[in-house]
Amino acid sequence: MKIAVKLAFDERGALRLLNWLAQENAILVRAQPDLPLLYDSGVVYRRETDETWCDYLNMLAQGHEDCDGLAAARAGELIAKGIGALRPGDAGYEDARRAAPATIPAEVMLTTRSTPDQPGLYHCIVRYRVGRRWHRDD
Repeated sequence: MKIAVKLAFDERGALRLLNWLAQENAILVRAQPDLPLLYDSGVVYRRETDETWCDYLNMLAQGHEDCDGLAAARAGELIAKGIGALRPGDAGYEDARRAAPATIPAEVMLTTRSTPDQPGLYHCIVRYRVGRRWHRDD
């Protein structure tokens, strides 16, 4: 199913939608535990001319996404799989390995290069918390 939504430029609104997508991705990943993790899936970054955000399943089928879809996928799998979504070398891995959380609080975060009155280039990353520390995944 394809749903199109046209929005006036609003970073906070876009961020709310991306974090909703991250929560939906967490539901999908929990429901299908055999799905590959994002970094094991072969999905690659590809810049888009328009903004089309895919859920986890459609992203896997498509084989590519840009930063917003990739960030929503990564946040979703951290929420769904907890320590199972982290690998040695990932920020917070050692703390998570000791605590073994079943879920890791995660969200899509924007880094922007714009002025308040004019849209500009933006980039989505993931922010997640292990214990008391926040980490970023780009």
